[in-house]
Amino acid sequence: MTTPFQSIIVFVDSSDSSLRAAEYAVRLAACASARLTAVSVVDTDTLKKLLTARILVEQEMTELETDLERSQNRSLEYVRHLAARAGVPVETVLSKGVASTAVLAEQKARQADLVIMGGFRCTLTRMDLAGAERQRLLDVATCPVLVVK
Repeated sequence: MTTPFQSIIVFVDSSDSSLRAAEYAVRLAACASARLTAVSVVDTDTLKKLLTARILVEQEMTELETDLERSQNRSLEYVRHLAARAGVPVETVLSKGVASTAVLAEQKARQADLVIMGGFRCTLTRMDLAGAERQRLLDVATCPVLVVK
C-alpha cells in the first residue's frame, strides 16, 4: 500500500504557527515515510520596495536582509533538530524573493504532493504582507495545503 504523501514541503518562518507546522510536518513525514523539505524565504522583494519608496536606505536594507537571513536560518535549524530527533531525513532550503513564489517553485521542482504551513489571520480591513503571501500560496498551490494553527 502506498502512502498518501511521498514528498512534503514545510514553509517555515519565525512565527509560532510555522514552527508548530514544522512539528506536524516531521511527524507526518515519519508516519508516511515521505521526503521532507523545509523552505524558508527572506522577503527581498518587500525590502526592495521599501528601498525604492525611500523608507529604507541601502545600508538599512542590507542590515535588515542579514537579520532576516539569520532568523530564517534559525527556523531551518529548528526543523533540522526536530527531524533528527524523530529520525526523519530533511533537506532545508533558504530562498530569497517572494515567499509564495519560492515555496511553489520548490514544490514543483521536488514534485511535492503536500505543502504544510502555519496558520495566519487576515481581516477585511487589514491584511499584512505575511498573511497576503500565505493566502497567495493557498490560492495558487496545485497540491493540497495543510494549515496548522
